[in-house]
Amino acid sequence: MNDLPDEDRITGPLPGALGSLALRDIPIPDYCDVVIVPTSGVDETDPRVWAEAIFSHENTPLSSRGLRALRDETIRLFDMVPPPQKEFVTDEVVGSEALIIDDDEKLRVRIGVALLPGGDLLQVTTAVKYRSVRGRLAFAPRRLMHAAAVNTLARRAPTTLRRRALASDPRGAALTGQVSRRALGRGSSTR
Repeated sequence: MNDLPDEDRITGPLPGALGSLALRDIPIPDYCDVVIVPTSGVDETDPRVWAEAIFSHENTPLSSRGLRALRDETIRLFDMVPPPQKEFVTDEVVGSEALIIDDDEKLRVRIGVALLPGGDLLQVTTAVKYRSVRGRLAFAPRRLMHAAAVNTLARRAPTTLRRRALASDPRGAALTGQVSRRALGRGSSTR
């Protein structure tokens, strides 16, 4: 059955999505997606920094933040307490991949954020295992939008990292808004 010559056999961790830490704990997920986006020239090599940038509050689009604020205020009208904003924390880093574990009583969720060899591409692998029928029902609406949402967040991460680098640089703090937008690649240059 294994007719491959020794030089064609893969030894060690599998390349790409197959070797992701997200699939280590959930080898046969009920839901799985892989999103690969360019790093847009950002020279960060720590996958933990990339994972935190992707899932940070500042990386969330303004429309999503606005909808969340509207939801929270609506809940407060009925004298209820809105749920706290979920924070994703990196649980483990192995090589060039960071693993986020987000389990609850209904779902097992693993998110692997890996910098692919060469450092030009970022891979986000999500694996979800339903623990109950309630988990399947709870994830059903998210399933429809999950890959698109992760794609949006991952594409915004290089800008978030550049913005953080400018904010931490004392020279960058003195820049005006227009100059910093140009430095982030968002403004038009008038040369």
